[in-house]
Amino acid sequence: MMGILDLERFTSLSNEQCEIILGMAENLQIIADLSQADIFIDCLLEEDNASLIVAEAKPTTIVSLYKNSMLGQIAYEEMEPGVLFSLKTGKPLFGSRGITEERGIMQQDIVPIKDLHGETIAVLIKERDISQVAQNEKNIEQFMKAANSEDKQRVFQSFVVQEIHHRVKNNLQVISSLLRLQMQRSHSVEVTEVFHDSISRISSMALVHDYLAQRGIDEADIKLLIQQISTLLVSSSIIPGQHITVSVEGESVCCPSDQATAVALIVNELVQNSIKHTFPSRNYGKIALNLRQRKQMVTITVTDDGCGIGDSFSLGDISSLGLQLVEMLVEEKLQGVFSLPIPEEGTKVSITFPIVSTVVNTK
Repeated sequence: MMGILDLERFTSLSNEQCEIILGMAENLQIIADLSQADIFIDCLLEEDNASLIVAEAKPTTIVSLYKNSMLGQIAYEEMEPGVLFSLKTGKPLFGSRGITEERGIMQQDIVPIKDLHGETIAVLIKERDISQVAQNEKNIEQFMKAANSEDKQRVFQSFVVQEIHHRVKNNLQVISSLLRLQMQRSHSVEVTEVFHDSISRISSMALVHDYLAQRGIDEADIKLLIQQISTLLVSSSIIPGQHITVSVEGESVCCPSDQATAVALIVNELVQNSIKHTFPSRNYGKIALNLRQRKQMVTITVTDDGCGIGDSFSLGDISSLGLQLVEMLVEEKLQGVFSLPIPEEGTKVSITFPIVSTVVNTK
């Protein structure tokens, strides 16, 4: 998802300088996807103590650090000292840290963009989540300060859990990258769609392991995961001109990692199914997910205002691989129930399952 401002309107740059920035902006989406980071171009404002975000690209290969567009936002020197330093001095800056809007820890790498005369006209900024790195540093510090062997063992176990999940996430991302390369070689629409669906499923699993790696636990808040998965799907699955919104409401529900992985795959299939199949005749729509917990029982409902699936549909007639996967995961992995009532409008899918066990966090 990329955007750029009207440079001639919002900056005092010359036509030649604007062309240089526009040329750079053409590659922003590729850079964002390849580096799995948010990419921005900032220009210095006339007051000399602030910069303007004139272009941005959010990665489609990982969840963006930002829920909303940052295009047109002003960054002041006290909030973005590294950006202003590079704009004023023309020097690159690597490894600068900051806090994202979701209270995560991110790293900024900044390089100047110069015109043909060597004048700095803008900066290219890469921002990526390093919450895992910061947590590892914190774990090591806690381990070194631990007063007794029990404390050291607890910290060490947490560190091991994080490292395992981090490596699994990295391996899944490598698999996604390999599939994406194969997809680009295909000239068949059907084969490309199969690759895209597989990459989406793997990315959802990777999100679970990324969440667990950051926290050093074996239990996940599935509401937060569902929000991240939905954001990723909307950014990577909708076609240009389509305006589909996804909302996630209800309670935060924590469950063990194996159940969280199954829920991630199920939600991936259901949301992707809505995006692909229930809005064929219009370019707008809404998908709503709701979570509800009653003691050990959890219910997740996915509804959309699309064209629906027809009165004659029944679970016994399932032919879609995605819905077959959902039914299998609900029954075999969650020991739950999958229901698909036929509403008057749109589509409604509901899954209900028990949380089989809880993990006590001893941190």
